[in-house]
This record gives sequence, structure tokens and C-alpha cells, in this order.
Amino acid sequence: MKYRPLIQYLSALVVLGVVLTVIMDQAIMPIYVRQGQVRYLPNVVGLSYPQAVKLLKKEGFRVEKTHVTHTQEYPPDQVFEMYPKAYSRVKKGRIIQLTVTEEEKMVPVPDLVTKTLRAAEIEVARAGLVIDTAHTAYSDDYPAGVVTWQFPRSGNLLRRGSGMSLIVSMGQPPLSYYVPSVVGMGFQTGRREILDAGLEIGRVKYIYAPNLLPNTIVDQSIAGGTVLKVKRAINLTVSTYDQDKE
Repeated sequence: MKYRPLIQYLSALVVLGVVLTVIMDQAIMPIYVRQGQVRYLPNVVGLSYPQAVKLLKKEGFRVEKTHVTHTQEYPPDQVFEMYPKAYSRVKKGRIIQLTVTEEEKMVPVPDLVTKTLRAAEIEVARAGLVIDTAHTAYSDDYPAGVVTWQFPRSGNLLRRGSGMSLIVSMGQPPLSYYVPSVVGMGFQTGRREILDAGLEIGRVKYIYAPNLLPNTIVDQSIAGGTVLKVKRAINLTVSTYDQDKE
């Protein structure tokens, strides 16, 4: 009879094991299986946003929406991308991120004339546009540092991200003009130097010069360092690889 307590103890362990097995099988495992349930994510790219939401919610997923600019491939309010990718195995209840196209909005061009360059940059950025080029030129009508000309004109409508060109005043033209030395410069760089000095570009002649990079300035009609009393045009000779262009 000395083994009776041991037998009772082992019997209790067996009963407890059976009870725990039943609990795991009938209660805990179904909950675990439901929580870990995975599904294949349907492909909703190309569907309209309402259609995509309806399909995903029907499959037990949640939806989060973002936007991109309207593209030529998809009309507005269609699903452009999705994350996770289509046909991925994901848990039910997962948030699916949808990138949806939106109709491209045109923005009015602000009036920049008489504004400082810094103020113009702020207004252009606020409108969703960019400044492509900003040249300088002397002006009898506008003080130095303000915009004297813009393209496109104010009031026109542009797509977001479009570029604008400006001319910014350098103030009153000088009483004398200093001719810059542009020989050896590229044509565009030399041209800018001459215009910034308040002078003009005259005739441009091309000569065949295979030993130089094309569009290198090899001569100017008025030597660099010359001081002029009146505005003059500077004629330039520029190199080319094309013998027919001479």
C-alpha cells in the first residue's frame, strides 16, 4: 500500500494532461489559428479606388490611401501601386497601402515683376513651380536686384513642377563699359560675361579648329580690358569641328 500515493499522483497527472489537451484543442488552438490566418493578397492595381477598397475589405484587409500625380498610364482615382505586392501571403486584418492617382492640378503663375529675386523664389516655390533660369541685365527702369521680366507671364496656368525664366535688374547701366576677356572660354560662358558687362553680342563667326573643343571662343573683336564710353557689340570667332560651318 506504500505505492498508493504515487499511483494517485500519477493518475492526477494523467487527468491533468487530458484536461490541458482538451483545452488546447478546443479553445486555445482555434484562437491561435484564427490570429495567424493568412491569405493571398488579390491584385487591385488598375482598379478604381472604390473597387479596390471593396474587394480588399471583403477579403478581411484594411486599407490606407496615398496619392501620386496623375499619369498617362492610369486615369485619376485608380490604384497605381500596392504594398504588400499582389499575391503575397499576408495575415487577415493587415493594412494594405494603396497609391492612387489624382487629377493633375494646374497652378496660376504668380506676378514676380518688381519683386526681389529672393521674394520671387519664395513665391515660385509656394506655387509649386521652379525657376529654370535667372539672367541679369542693366535697367533704366528698375533698381538692382528686382525682377524686370518673367516668362510665362503672370496669370497663365502651368502644371506643378514647371519651370520659369527671369531677368533680374543690375540697376542703372554704367557710365563706361569694361570689355571682359573671353578668349578661351566656351561660347555660352563668354556670351554671359559680355552680356553681364552691359555689352552686346555682335556677329558670331565659326572657324574649323580640330585642335580645340568645339564652341571655344578663339577671338573677340574688341580686346579684353578695353574701356568703352558707349555700349558696343562684341563680334566673336568660335571653333568648330564642322568644316562646312565656316
